[in-house]
Amino acid sequence: MKDYVMTDEKKEKIDVENLLPLEEDTSRIMKSEFRTGLLLTIIYFAFIFLIPILNWYKQDWAFSKMWGGMSNSWFLTAIVSMAMAFCIAYIHTKLYEKRLEKYDLMKINKVANQGDRGHFKG
Repeated sequence: MKDYVMTDEKKEKIDVENLLPLEEDTSRIMKSEFRTGLLLTIIYFAFIFLIPILNWYKQDWAFSKMWGGMSNSWFLTAIVSMAMAFCIAYIHTKLYEKRLEKYDLMKINKVANQGDRGHFKG
């Protein structure tokens, strides 16, 4: 295992233009991850921005008391948004695991279909 040394010496910069392109599978996984993350982010922000709209247009409902003096608006802000964050994280993780499983199976099938031609180069 390589030990890393903390230093303030300048290191050479990596030129992005000289990097090799991602493998096809990695590129597909990254694009799929981005789409999933973007969709879940939009859903969460739509919910968060809905709360002030409810406070403005449905004041009677938003500020009515639930239990223990907590208003509906505070319940949405504190409890429901936290539960939503956990659900979004769970969904994102499960979808990511499914994608990895899918691409691992695809890679195994590529190797199996290659037959006796030698080793597989991903």
